Amino acid sequence: MNRMMILALASSALALQSAAGDEIRRATIPEALAGTWGESPEQCAKKDKSNVLIEGAKYGDASGSCAVRWVVETPSSQGANYAVHALCTSALDQTKTQIVNIIIRLQGNDHATMGRSFHDLKIYHRCEAQ
Repeated sequence: MNRMMILALASSALALQSAAGDEIRRATIPEALAGTWGESPEQCAKKDKSNVLIEGAKYGDASGSCAVRWVVETPSSQGANYAVHALCTSALDQTKTQIVNIIIRLQGNDHATMGRSFHDLKIYHRCEAQ
């Protein structure tokens, strides 16, 4: 009886350990996502205000900048998902801040999808360095 209980506890512990290993918590956005991203190559070329600049511990566009608090990486069948939790400051009013969560999914080296939920992900193209 004791032997069975020990086996059950050991297998439960192993199952919990592997489930917890699926998420990786990071302090910054991975380097592979760094750069300027636009919804089209044309927007990249004209330096559109909607382009998103991603750097390790921050990201932003013309509406404001966001300081990354943490990033949770989770695997999916389409590659890793990055859930970015950040404190964003308005470009128009520096006293105005809000917590924003975005999802970023890299789609090869030069494409990614980004949005506040899986239902509003938009395709972005990596802009060439200028």
